[in-house]
Amino acid sequence: MRGDLLLLFSDGLSILCLTRCLLPWAGLDSRHPLLVFCTRATNWLVRPLHKITPAKGRWDWACILAALLLYYIVFSLMAFLALPQGLGGKIIAANMIFALLGVLKSAAYVLFLGLLVRMFASFSAPFSPLAYALQRIFEPLLKPFAFLRIGRYDFSGSVLVLILWFWLGRVLPQLTVSLNLWLLQ
Repeated sequence: MRGDLLLLFSDGLSILCLTRCLLPWAGLDSRHPLLVFCTRATNWLVRPLHKITPAKGRWDWACILAALLLYYIVFSLMAFLALPQGLGGKIIAANMIFALLGVLKSAAYVLFLGLLVRMFASFSAPFSPLAYALQRIFEPLLKPFAFLRIGRYDFSGSVLVLILWFWLGRVLPQLTVSLNLWLLQ
């Protein structure tokens, strides 16, 4: 139960960290309410990491590092509580892989949620700064599916949603099971 709550907390916080990294890269103003919320919610985690990895250009690598470290700490804590013999080298390596998979899962959720917001923004506020930023984020990802744009209707996001759904529902669980089986050997 505690492990599930810790994972849920780290999922939510890493989604905010990755959103904080992605939206300024796309050109969203730092005073936008969504970006202000993400910044305030993650400052306690990201700000100390800026000393190690200052923001270079438009990428804030401290946000990605914060999400990775957060997952690593959570997985290590869960392993420490579950395994009375302590953490071995194999478990430390597996926790790093679990942390990387957690960041990739959070990135998929950020993209998935971004596609939903993009869809709703296209109806209600197609010329808002957030819609523009989301367009800049998804334009390179949707370019291979440009043939699905028919007139003013754009179905290219549907293919990306299916890819993200397949990643979250099939590939990621299989990778997690494989990693758990490797730990049992």
